[in-house]
Amino acid sequence: MSPELITCPYQPGDESQILKLFRQSFGHDLGEQVWAWRFRDNPAGPGVIDLSWDGDILAAHYALSSVVLRIDGHDRLTGLSVTAMTHPNYRGRGLFPILARSTHARMTGLGMAMVFSFPNRWVAHRGFIRDLGWIDIHEVPTFRLPLTSHLSLPAPRDNIVELQGFDDRFDRLWDRVKDDYQIIVRRDRRHLQWRYVWNPVEQYRILAYLDAGDVLGYAVLKRYQEEFHVVDILALRDADVGEQLLYRAAQVALEHSALALSLWLNVTHPLHWALERLGFRNEWPVTYFCGLVLRPDLVGTIAYDHRRWYLTMGDSDVY
Repeated sequence: MSPELITCPYQPGDESQILKLFRQSFGHDLGEQVWAWRFRDNPAGPGVIDLSWDGDILAAHYALSSVVLRIDGHDRLTGLSVTAMTHPNYRGRGLFPILARSTHARMTGLGMAMVFSFPNRWVAHRGFIRDLGWIDIHEVPTFRLPLTSHLSLPAPRDNIVELQGFDDRFDRLWDRVKDDYQIIVRRDRRHLQWRYVWNPVEQYRILAYLDAGDVLGYAVLKRYQEEFHVVDILALRDADVGEQLLYRAAQVALEHSALALSLWLNVTHPLHWALERLGFRNEWPVTYFCGLVLRPDLVGTIAYDHRRWYLTMGDSDVY
């Protein structure tokens, strides 16, 4: 690295150069609204971003989106690694690990417990594991149901409704289920509203299972090409509620002539076994899931055991 390159944290106003670097790195634009939604307006807190400058040229960038994880009954502030990029003229200088180590050190100083990522490119995955000492936690398969003409699923109950947003009933659901899992992203009303309603570029459909006015579970859907993703699903730890939501999700997908319904679901979850009976199978694509514990005193080593996690597609920044 040449001596004129300086590493420093993001400062307000740097986003114009960040958006320019994004276009130079990936060949398309990241809208300012998207950047603000992810890194400024996130209810978990602002992003943690480190930059490498050559004078007034932004040479490289590494950014984490704040995430509150519920780990063994305690809320821990963590980071989801979402954007690493280097200007074409500065590649090959090892800027990515320099920025990442700087960011991780700042995270530790802020009391953040760990960092994790779902790298969808093998080059990015290799950088995390080889250069930064991250740990491979899992390779997450896509759990898919082909929607063929001979498929016969039960009709969902009529207490499943479609909503336009999340209200305080979802806070009550979160309070009921949050300690059913050892590690889970905080899914209270504020997080859900931010992730699925305030998202400036994606459109989602929200299904809720109601009982006497209470929400016992929900599913969030998004169409992608010829498939419907169940981007998020959470319910009382009762396979029946989850199954009913998936029956309605499949119904929605069939109404739109989709060819498949897919989601992420840990094989240890009771709903996984129920969905296997319906014809869901683990298939491609398979997504890397890796991370690094920064505060073992807060997390220990359970974060490296994928069986402890409750993960859905919505926990990634891709879906």
